[in-house]
Amino acid sequence: MLATSAIAIFLIAWSAVFLIDYVLRVAHFEPYLRLSHRFGIEVTPFQLRFYVTPHHVHTDIHKESLLKETGDTKKNDIFFEESRRTKCKSLLIRIWFALGVFASIVCLFGMTVYMSHLLMRDVGQWMSTRPKVAAYRGMEYRSMHNVLSLGPPSPTAEGVKTTTTPEMHNPVIVDEEYDMIEDGQKESRGLVPIIPGFNLPWSHIPIFMIVLVVAAVFHELGHAWAAISNGVTVNGFGIFILAVYPGAFTDIEPTSLKRSSPFRRLQIFGAGIWHNLLLALLAMGMFHVAPVLLTPVLAEGNGISVKGVDVRSGLSSPRTGLLAGDVVVSVDECHVATAADWWRCIRAARNLHNGRCVDREAVEAATAFNTRTEADEILCCDEFNVTTAHVCFEREERVPNVETQTRAPQLNMLLGLEEGRREAPAEKEQETVTKYSCLHARHVVEQAVCNVSNPCELDESKEKVCVYPALHNGTHLVKIGLSNRQKPILFVGQLNEMLEMVSISPLTPRFSFAHISWLEHLELTAKYLFTLSLALGLFNAMPVYALDGQFIVQTLLKCTGMSIRRRDLFQYVILMFGTGILILNILIGFIKLAIN
Repeated sequence: MLATSAIAIFLIAWSAVFLIDYVLRVAHFEPYLRLSHRFGIEVTPFQLRFYVTPHHVHTDIHKESLLKETGDTKKNDIFFEESRRTKCKSLLIRIWFALGVFASIVCLFGMTVYMSHLLMRDVGQWMSTRPKVAAYRGMEYRSMHNVLSLGPPSPTAEGVKTTTTPEMHNPVIVDEEYDMIEDGQKESRGLVPIIPGFNLPWSHIPIFMIVLVVAAVFHELGHAWAAISNGVTVNGFGIFILAVYPGAFTDIEPTSLKRSSPFRRLQIFGAGIWHNLLLALLAMGMFHVAPVLLTPVLAEGNGISVKGVDVRSGLSSPRTGLLAGDVVVSVDECHVATAADWWRCIRAARNLHNGRCVDREAVEAATAFNTRTEADEILCCDEFNVTTAHVCFEREERVPNVETQTRAPQLNMLLGLEEGRREAPAEKEQETVTKYSCLHARHVVEQAVCNVSNPCELDESKEKVCVYPALHNGTHLVKIGLSNRQKPILFVGQLNEMLEMVSISPLTPRFSFAHISWLEHLELTAKYLFTLSLALGLFNAMPVYALDGQFIVQTLLKCTGMSIRRRDLFQYVILMFGTGILILNILIGFIKLAIN
């Protein structure tokens, strides 16, 4: 999607929301007014807000009536049992939020040190950036050690040209040139801003938004639960959408919060961080058990599923290629049940030089006399009025060697002077020639397999001949069998393409309504949930203005017993340092993203 289209859709959507809210309020549309009052709906330019207040349900009267209805002998038992459960529950909650305090303080110091390290590393590398070694991007850069270690080319026989078939999965590893801004250290890139449509695919935006709302709501519910558990009043809870980014907030009564002890305030401020860390841990577990969760609808060992095909591949054609969701069960005559079978069958197709047994009559009828070589195959179908489904096949035949000179009769024998010597008729010499036939590829690959060691079986009705695809330089004709289609897929090209440009999954659907993309979506959701929840928790722990870290620092400094003036000075220095570190890291992240 173009940037202008995305901006236009963004402006139209927000204008529509603002206009609908304005019209319904001006028209005094009663259902909408009741709904907006109940859920606190408030629409402002580029912001949509929902706010709800808790409904306190008093159950003291119900408990009292329950005790009156029971006998005097049971009153004490009920009261003791309820008191014991309440104490046990209260103890577990105190331990739970005490762990949250510890985790939030560790994250506060840890994130401050880590972000400072990232900033110093990036600035240090930026200041010491050396120029690129390679003069042009198209040149292959090699270290001097590799250049000197290269030996002279091996001698070959004069006049003999040798060609080798490119090996599969034998990459050339070269030394990477160093460029801090453009490449940087790939193993630790630092902060990477997420911009929809730029480094966030449009197809991922629905999942991204839902996960961001879940992470934000989980964070704020942690604050609300901690406040209620510590006797602090919660006025309400809300969700908002600012431009394109959603969020949530908890409205805690400030007077009640100030009356609570410092440790209880730490529990409330650190609860959001603590719950985000636990949500990230839960997301990581969900990612690892995703295949197990989908076991009722996805199976393993019944073939492999195609997740996607690179658009540069010949297999990406929607009519004649592989589609997402196709289930591969064979490559030629090799059965595919697992991902390991897929690799094994492709290697077997590369190493074996197999042909197909076709009726000699059909082969000779399609024999071509005009051929030409193009790319990696021989073309012989130009003289036939056929479709692109026809491919040139070759075969070897032994034919009599035709002599270019005739034997002259002996002169004495012609003149009748003497009888010429009678010579036994010499046996005609034979030679092997290669002939080409233009045949329908799909019809040929459905015939029996043949090769040098396994010739075609003799058939009394029709004579068979073994034909091979007229392909060279590692190009093959492969038949890919699919369980969800009646006809197999034919592929002509390098087999590396099947390994490197086809994304596969070892799982296959058990039912027709199931799809392999379910696993991909579940894993993608778990990845985003882990990343966003962890980032939300860790960044909120930093000593930055308007984040949870600010209030944690304030509470910790109040526990030190310092004077108000010195405490305010320390608080100002710490918060300015943390805010500056975060802003500079975000700025460097945008610079890297823009240059790359």
